[in-house]
Amino acid sequence: MTQLVVLTGPIAAGKNTVADELARRLTGRGRTVVVADVDDVAAMVRTPGAAAVDLWFAAHEAHGALVGQWMRSGVEYVVVVGPIYTAEEQAALTGALPDGATVLWIVIDAPVSVTFTRAQSDPGRGLSRDPGFHQAAHRRFRELLPAIPADHVFDSGRLEAERIASEILGMLGVR
Repeated sequence: MTQLVVLTGPIAAGKNTVADELARRLTGRGRTVVVADVDDVAAMVRTPGAAAVDLWFAAHEAHGALVGQWMRSGVEYVVVVGPIYTAEEQAALTGALPDGATVLWIVIDAPVSVTFTRAQSDPGRGLSRDPGFHQAAHRRFRELLPAIPADHVFDSGRLEAERIASEILGMLGVR
């Protein structure tokens, strides 16, 4: 059965970097992998964007349907990336999963001082480079953190993506 790995955490904590490293290592072992980022689904809503036109939750629902379909497709691993914090966001993801699906919930965290520096150094980032938006997004994450499932929490301010990916592979039983 397909294994689902959920990588969640605050803006610029390194979720995509870890997902890319995890996918690289799994495909290097001949495994099939899909990386499904909720932000990519939300980006399908053109300017002014999903959040601005109150379609953020619809993006979560569409993302959940997409992930559920990939879980049924026969790929070996689906790696989900994104801010999946609230019970409603979690249900939008897991509601479309096949019966018996197992989920490995990973929180990748880092202090706002680290994530803001990362966001500022990435010219491809949009709103996350704005100090007010970045701070508010971190506050929301911190407030909701106690309700986020976590099989393991990694501090990407202290651990490199390669190390985090290695530890996740171990949790998946992949050597």
